[in-house]
Amino acid sequence: VQTCALPISWAQCLDTLKDTVPLSEYSVWIQPLKALENQHTLSLLAPNVQVKNYVSKNLKSQIKSAVAQHNKNLKIFISLAADTNPDKPSYKKHSTPLFEDYTFDNLVLGNANQMAYGATKQIAENIHGSPYNPFIIYGGSGLGKTHLMQAAGHLAKLKNPNTKVLYVPLMDFVRNITSSLRHNTIESIKAFYQSADLLLVDDIHLIAGKEKSQEEFFHIFNFLFNGKKQIIFTCDQPPKSIKSLEERLKTRFSQGLNLHLTPPELEMRAAILLKKAQNEKININLNEDLALYIAGHITSNVRDLEGALLKLKAFVDFSKIDQQFISKETVDTALGDLIKPIITNIDVNDVQKEVAKHYALTVSDLSSKSRKQHTVLARQMAIYICHELSALSLNKIGKQFGNRDHSTVIHAIKKIKEKLESSDIKNDYELIKLKLANL
Repeated sequence: VQTCALPISWAQCLDTLKDTVPLSEYSVWIQPLKALENQHTLSLLAPNVQVKNYVSKNLKSQIKSAVAQHNKNLKIFISLAADTNPDKPSYKKHSTPLFEDYTFDNLVLGNANQMAYGATKQIAENIHGSPYNPFIIYGGSGLGKTHLMQAAGHLAKLKNPNTKVLYVPLMDFVRNITSSLRHNTIESIKAFYQSADLLLVDDIHLIAGKEKSQEEFFHIFNFLFNGKKQIIFTCDQPPKSIKSLEERLKTRFSQGLNLHLTPPELEMRAAILLKKAQNEKININLNEDLALYIAGHITSNVRDLEGALLKLKAFVDFSKIDQQFISKETVDTALGDLIKPIITNIDVNDVQKEVAKHYALTVSDLSSKSRKQHTVLARQMAIYICHELSALSLNKIGKQFGNRDHSTVIHAIKKIKEKLESSDIKNDYELIKLKLANL
């Protein structure tokens, strides 16, 4: 059985699956699988029951298809991995103060971080020969900048345990410089930072206005850069925009690769919730519908998503609710104001576009004279949502839907209200509103 590196068929299969499965789904469900392969079988080992069940039910056909492109003779089995894995690297043994959970394996991929992920991983695999030096990841708070940066540290150590990785929050650096000046040990502290093969500095923008720290950091930076040692920073803005930063530092920071990390899109936020719900510290049974529901109302950053998940866990634990029965009502009660709809000044055109997209119709279909059952349902749904979320009168809503009169609008509203009570179309209704809340 092949256990070293990645089995060849599975490694090739992963490249295929990246192109055929959405990034967020690939990251949450496929990436955690470990593969064991011999001449006749490919065993995919899931880290927990939730991953095993989801992959078996929803992704096995895509996996079979991808594997068949590279090796048609392999039989595929999906099972649970053993609880203990002696080959798993122990990040706790590292001398650098990296958070053990901040690895690439624990990172959810999406459009918001795909480029930064690719660059960070490439740099970590080649820290003495990367063209991207320094590498700066910038963006708002709680978007995963530190996670990406520290993941580079973990991977660099995994590739070569002798690699010296130093991680330092900027304010710790300032305190070290201040203390070394007071005790006349500045050369010693500079030598400490200059000994790094990979230097990771969090929140580099905080060095602005701190003249002595900037001066010493300039010398440390030059020493590492000239010695082809890798430097990675996080920042809340592009380096060229940092006020009270010496021009020589701005120039050096800007000469490398600067990448902007943006807030995660809806599907990626939901994938993050699902991934973190599986973490043994949280371990709650969150399904995709609930993850989408929560993600639709918490749009700011990853840290707020984590906070919401912990709040939900606390509510479930203290209320002694069965994990299998976490419902939308449970989420509403637990998260309160966090998940109130965030829809203001709704535009009829937006409603029509989202409804048409949801029901695979065109916007013009909603205003047409068609009496096809599917089109009528979509038209009535759009009218109902416009009535609920806009300030337009019944007559004005009717005009937006092929000049229909107010009695037709009233009939549409009544029909949808009845269907919502019987739950036939409740999921459609909630998903459309979710999409509107995130426009």
